[in-house]
Amino acid sequence: MELKSEESVVSYLKTLPDDTIIRYYLDVEYSPFPVLILREYQRRFKEKSKNEILQKLKVQANLARKKTKELGFLAKKKTGIDEISKQKSQEMIKQATNKGYKVSDSLLKKGAQFSVKIRKDVSKGVKKTKSIKTSSKDQLILLEKLGKLRKEGIITEKEFREKKKKILSKI
Repeated sequence: MELKSEESVVSYLKTLPDDTIIRYYLDVEYSPFPVLILREYQRRFKEKSKNEILQKLKVQANLARKKTKELGFLAKKKTGIDEISKQKSQEMIKQATNKGYKVSDSLLKKGAQFSVKIRKDVSKGVKKTKSIKTSSKDQLILLEKLGKLRKEGIITEKEFREKKKKILSKI
């Protein structure tokens, strides 16, 4: 596109993205067509009038006055912002502490219940293990193995008799 006339520049500016127009607007003094860039910027972003700007400033000033009054009231009460934040912090700490106590109490109760259940389960398992008997055939095989160990001299006669008594009591 050739930029020969004002119309061609205006149509070219309309095709540019917003960020490019903003950049041109900020650097308008270096632009070859400052008036055209200003017009395009105003067309796109519709700059506010002086009255609208003054109205916004008045609103902001009123808000600032209200905040100043609030701070003045706190100063008269000799209540500093630090004291207010301390009070809020202490309230939050109390709430968190209370919640922590409640949670830890419930965990302790659940832990105690769980512990009792585990003890019962373990004692049941121990009883079942004690009550398990091996078959007579298995016991006889064990006696034969013990006899071989005694003959080979791996265990003594006394050890053999003790184990033999235990095995025979299970048959």
